[in-house]
Parts: sequence; C-alpha cells; structure tokens
Amino acid sequence: MKCEHCGYEAPERAVICPECGEILPREKKEADAEKAEAKAAVSDSFSMPFLSSSGSQAMEQESEEDPREQAAQKQIQKNRLRRRIIGISAAALLVLLIVLYVVFLGGYKLAAYRYIKGVDYSSGSMYVALVPDSYMDYLETTYETDRREVKSKIKDYFKSWNKNYGNTGRMTYRITSHEAVNDCGALEDSLKTAYNITVDIKKAVVVQFDVNDGGDKQKEKATFVQIGAGWYCMEAMEQISYICEYDGYNQW
Repeated sequence: MKCEHCGYEAPERAVICPECGEILPREKKEADAEKAEAKAAVSDSFSMPFLSSSGSQAMEQESEEDPREQAAQKQIQKNRLRRRIIGISAAALLVLLIVLYVVFLGGYKLAAYRYIKGVDYSSGSMYVALVPDSYMDYLETTYETDRREVKSKIKDYFKSWNKNYGNTGRMTYRITSHEAVNDCGALEDSLKTAYNITVDIKKAVVVQFDVNDGGDKQKEKATFVQIGAGWYCMEAMEQISYICEYDGYNQW
C-alpha cells in the first residue's frame, strides 16, 4: 500500500504510514467489504425490533388463544374425571346391590319375600315366580288355563282373602329359623305324585316366619326348593293348584 503523501510503500493492511505518519488510503475491495458489513449491521439493528415486534405479536396471539385452549383442556379433564367418578360410583353401587342381595335376598330369601309379600300385595306375578315352568305346564294341561289367567286368579283370590280375613296395614315378616332338608328325593316324589312333574331338586330348606299382619301376629312355615338356578315354594304350588281348581275367590 503506497502512501499518497510521501510515496512510501507501507506494509499490507497498515493504517498509518511508518514514514510520515499520514493515514493511508484503503483498497476499494476492503472498503466495500467494510461498507457491506456496516450495512448488514445497520440492517440487523433495524430488523431486530421488527422481528421482536412480530414475535411479541405472535406471543400476544398465542396468549389470546391459550385461555380458550386451557379452558378446553380443563373441560376435557373435568369430563374424564366425571366419567371416572360415575364409573367408580356405578361399580360401588353394583357391589352394594350384590351384597344386599346376598344378605337379604340371596338364595331362598327372595322366594321367602315373594311368598309373604305376594299375599300382602295381592300379586299374581310374585306368586307365579314361586313355581317352576313344569308346574305351569301342569296347570295349563289340567285346568286349561295360561300364565296370564293364573296371575289374574291369584290376584283376585288374595284380594278377597285380604278383604275378608286380613287386617289394616302392610304385612311384615321376620325369618326366625331355617333348616336344611336332607331327603330331597322325597320332595321330588311328592311333586311327581301331586302334579305329575319330574324335577331335580338341588337343595331344600324349611323356613320359619314371624308374620305381623296389621298387628295380628302369627307364625308361618314354608318349604323352599332349588330347581336349576331358581328357588320355589311347595306351599305356593298347593295354593295355586287350589285357586285354579276352584276358580279363585268365587269359592269364598
């Protein structure tokens, strides 16, 4: 690089002439490069606020959308929690119902309930549930009647009984004792003899009741048998057979 003042050839990239101390002129390429760098720096300095501004706008938009999105997420979580609570509650209720059924209505107890409350409510449906299907076939063949007519006759029969022999108020009961029957074969033979039906009795139990009919207290005894998955009542079969034979309450 030559000094324009004294003509001294200074070393490359020298800024001041070693001979006279004057500032040395720079080459055009180097100056252009510095200008480009300065321009880029200025451009960057101007572009940064723009970028930061657009970024802040994006953040503002995101912040505007976030509350709605957060609300939607919270609602989804609430729905999931609600479904979970409902599922747990339903499972707990089912377990409770199973426990109550086993404790209060399990096994022969449901049949015992139908036996007493069927009279109290004059319910033909409850009483028909106390006999097996083979017994209903016997009624249809012997008395030319169907299930619907049998229910109607039982209902009329117990209505007449409650009116003429019952007391005011609901009938309540308490099971005082139950005793298993060892000889189920004898019960099967009695059903075969009385109703010409063949059944396989798995279990049998004799149940003692304390019955309170509107203040009139009395004791009751009934034999319940398990045929298949259901429990049925021997005494209910006798009463239904009587009702069908004498056309229900008309005999009273």
